[in-house]
Amino acid sequence: MASDENDRRRKRAVRVEDVARVAGVSPITVSRALSHPDKVKDETRQRILAAVSETGYVLNRFASSLRSGSSRIVQVFASNLVNPHFATSIQGTIDAFEGSPFHLMFAQIGYSEMLEVDVVNTALPFRPAGVIFTGVVRAEATREALSKLDIPIVEMWGHSDDPLDMLVGFSNTDGGRLMGEHFGQRGFRRIAYSGHATERGAERIAGFRDGLGKYSAELALIHPMEGTRGVTDGMGAFDDILASLPGCDAMFFGTDVLAIGALLRAQERNIAVPGQVAIAGFGGLDFTAHVKPGLTTLNIEGYEMGLTAGRMMLARLNDETVERPIFDYPITLIERQSTGR
Repeated sequence: MASDENDRRRKRAVRVEDVARVAGVSPITVSRALSHPDKVKDETRQRILAAVSETGYVLNRFASSLRSGSSRIVQVFASNLVNPHFATSIQGTIDAFEGSPFHLMFAQIGYSEMLEVDVVNTALPFRPAGVIFTGVVRAEATREALSKLDIPIVEMWGHSDDPLDMLVGFSNTDGGRLMGEHFGQRGFRRIAYSGHATERGAERIAGFRDGLGKYSAELALIHPMEGTRGVTDGMGAFDDILASLPGCDAMFFGTDVLAIGALLRAQERNIAVPGQVAIAGFGGLDFTAHVKPGLTTLNIEGYEMGLTAGRMMLARLNDETVERPIFDYPITLIERQSTGR
């Protein structure tokens, strides 16, 4: 008979009632033992764990969240899960939650800050305890919908004077200005930018123009590169820029990955960097110090940003006060050989 019952269990998903029957306790006691083991006697808990092993029961935390109205899931909306800049921040967030009772669930949503409300709604079916974005949400309808959730929210990788709740970011405008001043000081005049040109990219370009203007220099070409881009795209961008802007003497790329692609293409074409053209990136990834020539870049504390965002979220989830809910990291210019004169 026991064998027949086990066969029947295998044909359908094992339920908490099955575990309760084998352990000789109520379903509520099983749920309590699995969710809050410290609230159940040790002898009872061991009997329940043995029943779990025998039945093959797997706790469905999502379903439990829907039934109870509470959750230990934190939803992370990432602009891109492959981009090394965002991946570094996400790792920081993961490390912040290590050892906590909360679990991170990820969704990729693209780069647009004008995030449509239906995108958020379709990705929030499990009543998360909190939400983290690797971006700043600017679409008014989406902001309104998120505010109604009444849960902690952290935005990253940007700047806003009016965040939804908490913000860990930096100013793209300030970063662009730093690079503009750097190019202007070196006397570059045929200057191009390649990378995201909308939203946060537009802020970066505005700052870049401002920095160049201090030295009577101008941005001669914008080469838009929206979406996820890799090294090969940087190689193509290098060719496109030189074709569109003959005599270009300096290129600023929106990511270090694009800039590395440009460096590689310059080497293939025997174009001296920095002798004939200067190349700079954005992000401060580790490998920029080890390529030849070393890549000038704007350093962003990506890992620290993600770690701080995770700690802020965790503090709020534990009903602790976050003393500094808006945290802007400074951007620093790392000058290397790729923009030398």
